Order: sequence, then structure tokens, then C-alpha cells
Amino acid sequence: MRLIRFAVLFFALIHSCFVCGEETKAEAAHVVVLPYGTIHEGDFFAWGSSVEISGTVNGDVYVFAEQLIIDGVVNGDVLASGGSVDISGQISRSVRAVAGQILINGKIGHSVTGIGGNIQLLPYANIGGNVVLITGNGDIASTIGSNVTAIASNLRVSATINNSLQGYIGHLRITSRANIGGEVDYRSNSAAWIDQGARIQGKVVQHPSFVHELVKGTWIQKLLFGSKVLAILMNFIYTFTIGVILIKFFPKTLEMAQETLKEIPLKCLGCGIVMLIILPLISLIMLMTILGVPFALTLIAANIIGLYTAKIYTIFWISNWGFRKLRLTRNRVPTLLLGLIVYFSLTSIPYVGIVLATLAMLIGLGAGILSQTRRNHPFGIQTKSG
Repeated sequence: MRLIRFAVLFFALIHSCFVCGEETKAEAAHVVVLPYGTIHEGDFFAWGSSVEISGTVNGDVYVFAEQLIIDGVVNGDVLASGGSVDISGQISRSVRAVAGQILINGKIGHSVTGIGGNIQLLPYANIGGNVVLITGNGDIASTIGSNVTAIASNLRVSATINNSLQGYIGHLRITSRANIGGEVDYRSNSAAWIDQGARIQGKVVQHPSFVHELVKGTWIQKLLFGSKVLAILMNFIYTFTIGVILIKFFPKTLEMAQETLKEIPLKCLGCGIVMLIILPLISLIMLMTILGVPFALTLIAANIIGLYTAKIYTIFWISNWGFRKLRLTRNRVPTLLLGLIVYFSLTSIPYVGIVLATLAMLIGLGAGILSQTRRNHPFGIQTKSG
């Protein structure tokens, strides 16, 4: 049954990606609303700029949107993907969400699984089962009926957790409001910051990286640091070279991507997430057939190059925005150079850099795909510069 639900969500996401690329500006503001007092019988499917569920759904909810707000009642599961997910209503079963930002402040009957840049489980939320999070920055302040498992750069815990807290966590903070019924078992090279007054019934166990402990204080650590610096330098030169090639030989492609990012940035992120799912899946299917192997290998190589260079669209977009704010003349190569310096400075920050690099890649990938879809639209949708 779960496999069927995931399959339905997957095909809804694929369709949503093409809708994102083919809609007109009038359709871009598409809002789906289930008003308060309305009862929807059966599963609820929706995609658009904004989806708001204030009524009651007697079934599961499947949504792909820039913004999802649920302040009503869902008597089933919620499966959602998009820019932001905000749940303050009542969900009888589980929530599974992939989004840039996830906010939960309602009552969830079973479990919560979330993947996002920023995830907050707010104080009034009550979650009956397990919580599994993969995030850059997480804040858990809810009442949780079972275990919490987290992979996070930064995690702040002020929650009541009936069982244990575990995971791979860059920096862990447990506040004086926290009440944990079991162990705190985490893998990190940094010791957790635990406030006085925090109640932890079990042991607090830290597992530093084996490699970190092995090379700590030795010449190997210095060598590894030097290798990282060299890798960053090579990455910088490669990215700068690809950016200059785009400027000189593909200026229209770059302009289209910039206009798309300016108009629909959240849809670019959503489309990037969808394509990150679709492209490896297509490659895997091709590898299963003898005739498809050469095409699969070519597609995999193209995917690696595309994913690696997609960030250039995002870097240009943010750089141009900064130049406009500072009222400086925008010159393509200096804009690129300044953007790369800022980008590589930020992405060199431990843990946070991984999240920023991933977001830049996803947004750039979505912008590249949607800009080509818009250019090849049968009715010739034009951007402002077109």
C-alpha cells in the first residue's frame, strides 16, 4: 500500500514539473483552496503556487506546491514537496515532506519524516510516533511520542521526547527545556552543548569520526587540510571557466535562466528536487536493459556534469541581485568572479556549506530546465528581456 502511495506521489511530482514549465503568467498564481467547513471524501491531489487546506480531508493528501498550508483536518497521511510546508492542523496518520522549509505546529497521529533546508517542530506540535529529519538547521520543541533520528548540520532540542535521540549531527544543542526519556546517542566531531536543567534519563554518548580521532594532531591532518584547499582552488577555477564559457558562447541561455530565477525561484527549487529524483531513476531503468547501457552511461555522465555546473545559474542570479542593490554596473565576468568568491567562502563553512551548495545546485538545475521549457513553449512565452 505504501509503495502505491509513493508511486502516485512520484507521478504527481513529474506532472507538476511540466506544469511549472508550461503555465502562463496568469496561471503562475494558481491557488488551490479547500475552505473551512468543506469535507473532501477520498484522497486529495493538488499542485500549484499555493495549496491551502482549511477543511477536512477523509483520505490521504498528495501535494506539490510552492507553498502548502494545512490548518484543517486530514484523516490520513500527508505526502508533500515544494518550497515550504506549514502544518498547524490535525493529521491522523503520518507526514512525509521534502521542502525548503518545513514548519509543524499541529497534532500528528503517527510519525513525521522531513527533508529540508530548515525544519522546525514548534512547541504546540504533538507527534505520536517517530521523527526522522534530514536538514541543515533543525529546531525540535514539540512533544514526541517515540524516538527522534536526525541528520543535521545544526540541531536545537527543547522538546519532550519519550524515547531516545540519535543521529549524525554537526552541532547539537540541548536546552534546559528538554526532557528526553532515553539515551542521546550521536555521531559528531563536536561535543553537544547541554544546558543545565536539561533532563536526560539515559546516557549521553558521542561517537567522534574514526578518521578524525586517528589523524588528530598528526602531520596527516595538515596534509588533509592542504588537500582540501587544493580541491577548493581547482573547483573554483573549473567553475569560473564554465561560467566564462556560458557568458561568451551561450549568453541567451544564461539570460533565460536568470529571468526564470527572478520570476519563479521557488518553482526552480521544486523542479530541481523532482529532476534529482527522475534522472537517476531513468539511468537505473536503462541500465537494466542491454541496449540501454550505453545511453545510461552517457546520461549518468551528463547528469554529473549538469549537476556540478547548475550552481553557476544560482551564483549569477544572487551576484546580479547584489550588484543591483549596491547600484554598481553589472559586468558579467566581474559579477561571476565576485559571486564565486562569496559562494566558495560560504560553502567552506563546515556542515552549513553542504546545505548551501545543495540548494544552489537544485535551484540552478531547476532554472536551467524550466528556462528551456519556457523558450520551447509552443505559444512562445517570452521573458522580460525577450
